Amino acid sequence: MHTSSRRPLLALLCLSLVTALVVSSIAAPAHAANKVGALAPKISITDGINGVTAKTKISDYKGSVTLFVIWLPICPHCKKFMPTVANLHKKYAAKGLKVVTVTHGKKKWTIKYLYDRKWTFGVGFDWTGATAKRYGMKRMPGVYLLGADNKLRSYTGTLEQAIKDELAATKKP
Repeated sequence: MHTSSRRPLLALLCLSLVTALVVSSIAAPAHAANKVGALAPKISITDGINGVTAKTKISDYKGSVTLFVIWLPICPHCKKFMPTVANLHKKYAAKGLKVVTVTHGKKKWTIKYLYDRKWTFGVGFDWTGATAKRYGMKRMPGVYLLGADNKLRSYTGTLEQAIKDELAATKKP
């Protein structure tokens, strides 16, 4: 096998190794606060796009049903799931759903990734992995539904149905 024909395979192996190391480094045990019904753990971000800034806190979303996702644009599972996030955002934002995501991907590349797909949900950058640790992520993407009370929710069935149920519960008669 020629050296040049091994390069793509070597690059793929390196990418796989880096992804595995990143995921394993952020898959720390969950803090006690990460329990259904508990207040959502705080987020640690240093920069953001689409309305998210370094000053953004998860408590800023109290009063709204919030879909919170921790993801990475190069993660294969995230690539499959994030179109669902974008569709939920598009479908339910006018009904009160807030979507905020956190990544530790490269900002310039993430901006292009979102722009190419016409996705407009907020993205915060946490290059330390502290947010994923606080949420006890075991795999990517980390998907969390927060009620208007800013508490973690569990659900059975589809994420979309859980969002509809939470939105209906927050409507005032």
